[in-house]
Amino acid sequence: MNKFLGSLIAKLARDEKGLTAVEYAVLGAVVVAAIVAVGANFKTQLGAAFTTMFNSIPSS
Repeated sequence: MNKFLGSLIAKLARDEKGLTAVEYAVLGAVVVAAIVAVGANFKTQLGAAFTTMFNSIPSS
């Protein structure tokens, strides 16, 4: 039984497929967080730009 568990643990330690999936998941989370952070800032700046633009147009 100990030999079986030892070989199973050794096999799992050599297997890097799961590790790659975790790395991609972490990378994806970082990309999403960056997009959300930039998007929120961009929305504020875009709103301010349109407000400035509309306020500078003379009304008839």
